[in-house]
Amino acid sequence: MQYLPKDLIYPDLEKKQLAELETLFGAWYQHFTDNNSELEKHDDDADGMVFDGFYPYYFSQKKRILFVGWETWDMLGSNYIEGLYHAYHSNPKRIGNRNLDLHKFTYRLLCIAYGILNGLPPWEDIPNASKFADTVGEANGLSFAYMNISKMSNQSGSSRANQSLIETAYALSTEGRNFIREQVAILNPEIVITMNLSDARVDSLGDKCEFLHESGKARSFRLKNGDHSSLLIDPNWHFSAWRGEGRRLNDDKDYYTPICDLIRRGEAS
Repeated sequence: MQYLPKDLIYPDLEKKQLAELETLFGAWYQHFTDNNSELEKHDDDADGMVFDGFYPYYFSQKKRILFVGWETWDMLGSNYIEGLYHAYHSNPKRIGNRNLDLHKFTYRLLCIAYGILNGLPPWEDIPNASKFADTVGEANGLSFAYMNISKMSNQSGSSRANQSLIETAYALSTEGRNFIREQVAILNPEIVITMNLSDARVDSLGDKCEFLHESGKARSFRLKNGDHSSLLIDPNWHFSAWRGEGRRLNDDKDYYTPICDLIRRGEAS
């Protein structure tokens, strides 16, 4: 079971958080193993868990950004952070058989991270993701954290989310001991950007979650874990969505600009 990336080089100042994640993931895996009969209902197994976390130099960024997704696709038993790191640094840069700039989920995520970490410039001033993806995890490059609420991989062959497996994995991760909340606490983000989560799932990310603002395209919350406070933004659509409200979704107007507006409002309040 690969709890942590093997091929990435982290600075010494991040070794403590890596060790904390490794301990948490070990307990998480054991909990899933103990309840493997629930996963077997979906023809799945605890050994297929996919662990995530943060890229090197995350804790050195101007803003610590955590993206929270739903599930991985076709990554059975691997490490998400390591797998995507290799994709960002590959030549040519591809996610599966698709060019990085044509892979909506990854393109939006990288460009939004770039914008937040570079002073919220206009969308048109952000370069294509393929131009800077190979700086992810480098000392003077881009870094962020990423986690899924389900640590299971969607192996269905369909582009649709495996909602029944997500619900089972989510329930196992939050009922009794809330492993998801503990992972967020270790990552200690300043900004959390989720992928159109339900209210219950948003609430599960912290000890307390207070609604702040609504932009029409996203909503924001104040998320608290112990004494630490984060700004949480939940867009109306998942980053992989192509259409919404009967129209083609726009990277800037439906995602980036609403997120930037809520960041500015959150920092001003």
